[in-house]
Amino acid sequence: MVLERDEMLKKFFEKIAVESFKEKLLKYLIAEEITKDVKVSEEEILQIDDELKESGLKELEKKWKF
Repeated sequence: MVLERDEMLKKFFEKIAVESFKEKLLKYLIAEEITKDVKVSEEEILQIDDELKESGLKELEKKWKF
């Protein structure tokens, strides 16, 4: 594998992977903090999901004339 033979390239990709992980972790922690006081049941989440999918499908049908 190329990364095993090229130490500089390996370090570059490791740095990118760590930065990406930190970014995703920060977004997760922010989302957790924002939503920590929100009390929503799984049923409500599924209902909202269905409504979003339905409205998205209607928009696609309107735009692309399905």
